Amino acid sequence: MSRDAEWYGEVAMGITIFTPAPLPPNEAARSEASSQSGLLSRVNDPHLLSITKEARRAFNSRWCGIALVVGEIQHVIASSDGLTGLYRRSTMFSSYVVYSPRNPFIVLDAIEDQRFAGNPFVDNGLIRFYAGTAIFDTAGYAVGALCVSDSTSRQTFGAEETIALRNFSDKVSKTIR
Repeated sequence: MSRDAEWYGEVAMGITIFTPAPLPPNEAARSEASSQSGLLSRVNDPHLLSITKEARRAFNSRWCGIALVVGEIQHVIASSDGLTGLYRRSTMFSSYVVYSPRNPFIVLDAIEDQRFAGNPFVDNGLIRFYAGTAIFDTAGYAVGALCVSDSTSRQTFGAEETIALRNFSDKVSKTIR
């Protein structure tokens, strides 16, 4: 598979095109800040895990995670269900969060959103609903996202929920040295 095919989600048995998030104008500095934030060394940190579990319950969602975006890789360092790991940035919803970090990124029904047509997490039924807000380092770089997702869509995600989600990501931001 060619590098271009991988980037755009092309698969060997057919083509499934989804739209990866654009890179932010400050990508090199943002990515370096993410790498230097100290969060990469905190995989499954008990405090971060407690934040994800509390957020998952608060939003009655299937999953909550803390993800750092470094270069072409998303590092899930804490997860409400314990599944951490590395993922291609091009397939991840959190890439949209770091692209436009001052705004929450909310997708009520990913099946209905053309940006995610063919996205493996949507096609496999893992994500229909997604809401994420940026995690900022002390210099103001968006190093990653705190996000909640569910395999069922939502009708709404209101202002109060958005504020609560921001409060959870702020808890993570406050742990960065």
